[in-house]
Amino acid sequence: GAFPAHPPPHQPATRSTPRVSTCLTTRRLRSEPRPTADCPEVEKGLITRILVLFMKETPDSTYRFWLASGVEAFLRGSDYRSQVLLAKTGMLRHLVEGVLNTQCSGNLQTNFDLLGELIKGNPQVFAMLNEVLDHRVYPRFIQVVTSNLVDSNVFIRSVLLSLEFFAPRIAHFKALGCRYDMETCKMRSFLQHNTLRLLRDLMTVITVDEVNQENVCCLNTALSFCIFAQSHNMLGSLITNIRMWEVNNGKLGHVTSNFLSLVNFWKEYYRYRGKDGFSLEISSGIPYSEWKAIANTLFHMLQPSALLAAQQAHESAQQEA
Repeated sequence: GAFPAHPPPHQPATRSTPRVSTCLTTRRLRSEPRPTADCPEVEKGLITRILVLFMKETPDSTYRFWLASGVEAFLRGSDYRSQVLLAKTGMLRHLVEGVLNTQCSGNLQTNFDLLGELIKGNPQVFAMLNEVLDHRVYPRFIQVVTSNLVDSNVFIRSVLLSLEFFAPRIAHFKALGCRYDMETCKMRSFLQHNTLRLLRDLMTVITVDEVNQENVCCLNTALSFCIFAQSHNMLGSLITNIRMWEVNNGKLGHVTSNFLSLVNFWKEYYRYRGKDGFSLEISSGIPYSEWKAIANTLFHMLQPSALLAAQQAHESAQQEA
């Protein structure tokens, strides 16, 4: 099925970021003790030094993006322990604070992308994030997430992939002593209560004329929602609810027609880009065949005749009720 069999691998979603060799940093991080406040600089590993520099840079620094690229490259090639280690150095709180205080869109995207890689598939870091998102921080953080989907969608996808990976393994996590609690997870609650809204917004945040290398990830994030909705037998009701939202708000086709055009674009875009399709599979842990299958399914479901039939069936059911 659509559920990742392993934690979602740390690979680039679609955005282009420079690749940095991680062999040396990985060896040093695993062989050296975790640095502390009184730990001499010479004892810190390379990735820790890069991270310290990154967190010291001002939001408008031209070096910040390149330092972030190095940290992100390390995270993509890292393991569970390395994520936890970096989160504990202050990186997790730094990124959340950066999201709340960032004015520059490019810097906001950097913070969200790094945060997505840091938490991806890691219940322990999710538990840490839950603590950082307290009653004061959480509402502001979610406001930034929902108001800046082009910047935040890759983070949202990391949350979605992780939660789907966690769901059947909670008992195993508890047996290992992990303190992550899915029932009190704030990001899980957010997705549960906002799936329809998020999907609708992702379907319209870009148009075919606006698609480029930086924002095509929004389309892939929308498709990932659809893949998991179908695995839970909820895709039909989601599409019907979006259609009824259009009807009730006098915006017939506003969402569905735009997304149908994007799905058609996606099919053509990936038809001759095998490498990009492979990267999509690696970054999500979802076989590329399932991405193609959901695109084909949506192509049929979003046809005007199919939407009209779904609308009529919904209205008939409402009348009978």
